[in-house]
Amino acid sequence: MNNVTQSLALSLYIFFASLVLGATIANAHHSNVEYDFSEIHELQGEIIHVSWRNPHVEITILTEEADGKESVWELEAQDINSLSRSGLNGSMIHVGDIVRVAGNVSMQRANNLSVNNLLLPNGTEIRLRGNPARRWSTEEHIGFDRITAEQARAEAGEGEGLFRVWMNTGPGGFPPQLPLTTDARTAQANWDAANDLTMQCISSGMPAAMRLSPPHPIELSMHEGNIMLRVELFDITRIIQMNSDAMASDEPASALGHSVGHWEGDTLVINTTRINWPFFDHQGIIPQSDTVQVTEQLSIGDDKNLMTYEITVTDPTTFTQPVSGSWVMGWRPDMQIEPYECIAPTG
Repeated sequence: MNNVTQSLALSLYIFFASLVLGATIANAHHSNVEYDFSEIHELQGEIIHVSWRNPHVEITILTEEADGKESVWELEAQDINSLSRSGLNGSMIHVGDIVRVAGNVSMQRANNLSVNNLLLPNGTEIRLRGNPARRWSTEEHIGFDRITAEQARAEAGEGEGLFRVWMNTGPGGFPPQLPLTTDARTAQANWDAANDLTMQCISSGMPAAMRLSPPHPIELSMHEGNIMLRVELFDITRIIQMNSDAMASDEPASALGHSVGHWEGDTLVINTTRINWPFFDHQGIIPQSDTVQVTEQLSIGDDKNLMTYEITVTDPTTFTQPVSGSWVMGWRPDMQIEPYECIAPTG
């Protein structure tokens, strides 16, 4: 391969990796880009293992082909918190059950399925991931009739202020093509998915801690004169200092940094420094220096049940210019922050 071809290949890799990173930061704690969403694949088999844990539930089934050959399939479902909100708990699925499942096949891992629908032996159909339609003609079903965010807000009426539970309402985040420095591009290109920090249950520091990705909410509340900001994903709690006279430079560095807030009218502005989390993202793809500074703005507009969240990250070691992202958050009166308690896989 000549130098021109190598340069082109590296540029294409970085471009597509940036697209994946942008989507991942905005939408999920574990990227779904590996799955083929153009086709639904259906299987029937015996459950031989269930791992009921975060970051996602895993089910292993043993299937038998028409020629009698057996195959083992790994099924990935949504996280425990989301399944619980849909009315599902681990006691409903048992080793030894003969089940039917439908979902999307991995394009990277053999016999791996992102499972959307599951049919239990008693005829109950369960929604395990995404927002699929019911697939089989059954009388009993779980997770398909959950109240929507719009219905919850309509029933609750108009809320007031920032101090509520919120969830991302749709696409948002940082731009797909980030202005990376040469060193940051090199680190990104050398990243190995086997080193995904999320799948090791390693909780992120700032700014990656603010993964405003459904289906996980955040909550703002007052706490001893300061503001507590809780992120359900990975059980993150931030304290925003509102009345501190301490110099940020005198505060100890930490993964979440030292956050100081103030009000500009009805907009909450948060400045965070003293961050020693070494990555811009939650997976550990793009490096970050300890000189990084983060500014956030949270505001409510004409629709009192929607909040705009904006974030700007400045780190000359990683970016050639500051990068900004934004999300629209919706009030979720039907939710509260639940323990996440991620458990890393073993072996």
